[in-house]
Amino acid sequence: MLIQPKKMVPPDGGWGWIAVIGVAIVNFCTRSIEPSFGLLFGDLLKELGVGTTGAALIMSTLDALINFSGLLVGPLIRAFSYRKVSLVGACLCGLGLILTFPARSMAHILVTYSIINGLGVGLTASATFVALNHYFVKRRGQAVGFSLAGTAFGMLLMPQAVRLLLEAYSFRGAILVLGGVALHSLIGSALLQPAEWHLVPERKNLEEGNRQKEMETIKEVEDEDAESPESAQTQKLIGVNTIPDFSKCLGDYRRKEGGFPRNFSTMSFITRGKTVSDAVNYSNLSNMDFTGSSLQLHLESTEKPGPKLQISEGVRLRRNMSYPAVELNSHLKIMQDFQHEPLRFEPRKKETLWTKIVNFMDLDLLKDPIYLNLVFGLSIFYVAEQNFKMVTPFFFDSIGYNKTNTALFLSVQAITDILARLILPPICDRVNVRKRTLFMVGIFLVGISRSVLAEQTDYTKILLWLVVCGFVRGAALINFTITISEYSTLEKLPAAFGLHMVGKGLFVVALGPLLGYIRDATQSYPICLHSQTFLIMLCCLAWSIEYIICWFKTRTKDASSDTT
Repeated sequence: MLIQPKKMVPPDGGWGWIAVIGVAIVNFCTRSIEPSFGLLFGDLLKELGVGTTGAALIMSTLDALINFSGLLVGPLIRAFSYRKVSLVGACLCGLGLILTFPARSMAHILVTYSIINGLGVGLTASATFVALNHYFVKRRGQAVGFSLAGTAFGMLLMPQAVRLLLEAYSFRGAILVLGGVALHSLIGSALLQPAEWHLVPERKNLEEGNRQKEMETIKEVEDEDAESPESAQTQKLIGVNTIPDFSKCLGDYRRKEGGFPRNFSTMSFITRGKTVSDAVNYSNLSNMDFTGSSLQLHLESTEKPGPKLQISEGVRLRRNMSYPAVELNSHLKIMQDFQHEPLRFEPRKKETLWTKIVNFMDLDLLKDPIYLNLVFGLSIFYVAEQNFKMVTPFFFDSIGYNKTNTALFLSVQAITDILARLILPPICDRVNVRKRTLFMVGIFLVGISRSVLAEQTDYTKILLWLVVCGFVRGAALINFTITISEYSTLEKLPAAFGLHMVGKGLFVVALGPLLGYIRDATQSYPICLHSQTFLIMLCCLAWSIEYIICWFKTRTKDASSDTT
């Protein structure tokens, strides 16, 4: 009886749901303040005389540190664990916000809020995402969607909380309270226990007959054809008869009467009655060994040329793979007459420092054009998303709405965002469509709805389109990070996600201030919002081109295979 060790797999539940709660707490405490940046820092930036370009520079630096921390995530998680990395990131988040309260210059805000806080947010975001992917496989979409609901729930409450804190304590007191809130992410990080503690045995439905067993060969009666002495000796050694000749496909087969069908799981087929030329020594596979279990070598006699020899007169070697310890004949010594070249092993090339860095950080991913296009699209959308969150409060202020109305607008958008993150993930997991395709459809709708919102000034219409914007945004973001885990293996996931974050950081640094400059140069927030939509459509265009190229390649391969 064979005892096969059970394969341990992620639980897809169990403590994984506790980990989801922990990630939601981390997201709530560290990420929910970002959409309220304009509301929180608006008065301070006006005092410092910093316009939209300055605000864009602060947010771009924050995003750059969040994303460039991806270079550290892979090595840190390998050296320590995702829980420890998340704990360190939570401490940096709280420290960065607390140290911002005495800020009286833009440089101070950049160092404390953008750099220290941004590094902490980046470490926690990456570590929590990797943790969820270790806990879930089939329900990964639901887990990520529910965990991101913590961010959306924070976006619902944080605008109102920031408004109340500003009224009660002004900016400096409010930022201290928010720093204390950020430190509560330590609780969520502590819940991210190693997934190895909670692995479960893999469940399989084993059916009878799955395993192939060696079957005994039934001895045939009335075997008219005589075997060679070597074959007879072989049969005596292993106690079985030979396999009937299957050379019918070659036109030389005579069916025996009264015989049983033979099993050919342990012996190779023997070609009988065939003549060969003795001009050249050769070895080949006899006929077709469908089982792959044995190899028969035909070696011609080294005697003087004469009449053509029958195969039965030649020297035959048969090696039975099912019985490797049995010596089947006495002619194995003939193989020693052949000259064998000694095996040559190429010396192992010494790895350079750059090669070690590439292997350690899995930089070979940068050779994959599909991965690069994936990162390009995600980075372009991320720039547009971050700029929208920063500009929206200023946009509402420019068309005559006060802080109370702005806080209400942001909360309404967050409500529908939460609904989308709670309702859609179970549906998306059951739909047989790639997460990347669902994400592309979602961001396409996001771009259109935001461009429509940019042209609204009426209170009711703004609320209506914010409801639409919030829902399609939630529908898109539930698949944002899953597009990486869907494409990458679990072993390369930390590196793939880290490089993806670095790509986002590069695009934020390059394009973030550009969008702020467009707003300042045109003195128009609607144009700035339309520029964000343009970036989103670039993502859709790049991915659509890739889909078309892959479709043509698949079609060409199918056509060539059909022709063959």
